[in-house]
Amino acid sequence: MAIKFLFFPFTHMNKSQLKTVLAFFPACHYLSMNRDFKHDPSLQTLFETGKINPIFPLPEPLEKVEQNFGQYLAWARIHKGNKVNLKSLLKDSPYFTDDSDVTAITSQIKGEKSDKEDANADALTKEQSLLQDLLFLKMAHLCDEQNEGIDLALNDLIIGHDTLIASLRGCQSLVSHVKDKKTIARKDLGEMMPGQRIRAWARSLSAMGALEPQGGTPLFITTSEAVFGYLEASCKDLVNALDIHKIKVHENECENKNEWQHLFCTWLMRAVQGDGIRENDMPVVDDRCSLLGQVKLALFSGNGINKIFNCSDKQIPVCLIKLK
Repeated sequence: MAIKFLFFPFTHMNKSQLKTVLAFFPACHYLSMNRDFKHDPSLQTLFETGKINPIFPLPEPLEKVEQNFGQYLAWARIHKGNKVNLKSLLKDSPYFTDDSDVTAITSQIKGEKSDKEDANADALTKEQSLLQDLLFLKMAHLCDEQNEGIDLALNDLIIGHDTLIASLRGCQSLVSHVKDKKTIARKDLGEMMPGQRIRAWARSLSAMGALEPQGGTPLFITTSEAVFGYLEASCKDLVNALDIHKIKVHENECENKNEWQHLFCTWLMRAVQGDGIRENDMPVVDDRCSLLGQVKLALFSGNGINKIFNCSDKQIPVCLIKLK
């Protein structure tokens, strides 16, 4: 059975997420809100080597989303920190009257609906719905990208401070240790609007035909405990297929990594298919690698979960992966 590993519900894959996903899986698919990877050489390299397989929106809807997105950013820059002018603008301006204006855009991003939107909800075309979802994902993409930049800047600042202190003390071994260690815990971005993220992501991929079984049965993978927890809380029927708190995985480009990943994916799919696997059956890393991870697999159904993922009368396999 061909399997398609779909990373969700994020459209920006930060370095931490990439490291985690590629530690467990040889490759993954994910929805990208960019046109290509020319802006990011590292992603371009992973794309060319087949490790990431992006799903890009079609040029026409993406162009419309980028136009609306640009309007919102321009509006936000002009009125940042000026609540008095903003209130006057929203009260007196006759220009913000259709679905392309920034008032409507802000409501779409926040998930709010005006009376006008409620009255016209049934008349929305599939194209309009897709544009709204893509716009939300574009804003979430920017937010995630900026949060990564802040985390990296803080990380560099802390490492620089600790390295300086170690150097002043004349402890060179400590300097090397400081540069290698993790200095801050990154926030789980899935804590921010998990339901809206999941719905916008799933509806967008469904509208693009990317959730169809052609090309491989989808297995949804995430690095966000908040996203996984949201699905657990929202689901009527849930089967906990796996819950492994510590599993040894290969580090970097270890020579045994490819073989282990193949065995891991086979083992994981047996769990998805309900073959009654045991924890002792999981592939073992028996070399010097010391990196530990966590794997949790659940099969969701009911309470609208199938509708969200456009998979009627089927269990939805979702796998949570983390590195320790």
